[in-house]
Amino acid sequence: MDGKKHRIDTSFLTQLDRYALPIRNRVAAIHSGSHLSTKKGSGLDIVDHRKYNQGDSLKKIDWNLYARTEKLYIRRFEEDKNLNMVILLDASTSMLIPENNPNKFEYASTVAIGISYIVMRYNDQYMIATFAENVDYTKALKGRDEFLRTIDNLSRISVNGKTKLADCADSIYPRIKSKSMVLVISDFLDDPDSIRYAVHRLCRHELVLIHLYDETEINLPETVDGTVKFIDSETNEEFSISVGQEFRKEYAAEFGKHMAELDKIAHDFKIPYFKISIDNRPIDTVLTVIGKG
Repeated sequence: MDGKKHRIDTSFLTQLDRYALPIRNRVAAIHSGSHLSTKKGSGLDIVDHRKYNQGDSLKKIDWNLYARTEKLYIRRFEEDKNLNMVILLDASTSMLIPENNPNKFEYASTVAIGISYIVMRYNDQYMIATFAENVDYTKALKGRDEFLRTIDNLSRISVNGKTKLADCADSIYPRIKSKSMVLVISDFLDDPDSIRYAVHRLCRHELVLIHLYDETEINLPETVDGTVKFIDSETNEEFSISVGQEFRKEYAAEFGKHMAELDKIAHDFKIPYFKISIDNRPIDTVLTVIGKG
């Protein structure tokens, strides 16, 4: 942004201290402590028992139960595993709309930071990767110091280029080594086929789509009237259009059609899809996404 820092709101973060991600029965390989896995492993809390089979480790036999029943049983435990959170954050030029604060990128960054804050508090790993035509990666992060650096990095990042979700998915897919929660925060101004491909590529993870929009993108303001010069925010292509009531109806219909396509993609792959106006408070969006709103 030519030296201008993005404004990322952090004033609400401490209000999230009492929340955790509701993942107990969702991702099969999650976390110890506050997040209990649905898989069985070598954690601390006994879940139940099963009969001993030849080849099982003798260390797992419950000898106290054997003393009472004279039968061999293996103890099964809740698994200790870390939550891996991956947030894919759209940093294409269209995210700089509207010109006043916050724009879509600043709002998206604020939401990403809010969710990362919850993950960080439980000492889980998270990664925020920004994308447009290419993907800008960071390593998996933990801890407060890394969290503060993440806020600073996002406030300085260059936002430009076109949204290319298919290319982003191909690039990020091999870098996510274990089953993870993957949040895509974007305005999804991309071809539906590209979006469908990306969802198909990433849906082996717990995938969530967060679709941000500005109200003026859905309904053109009444002040936009007569012959108006439009500029494609991602290509800088200019074209003039005569804007009247009929054009407004056609425009709204096309935008609605695009959102309906996204609804269908989410329905087909059975993944959560949130449509969020950036007029909403960021904390409300965070709580909605984690199921507390």
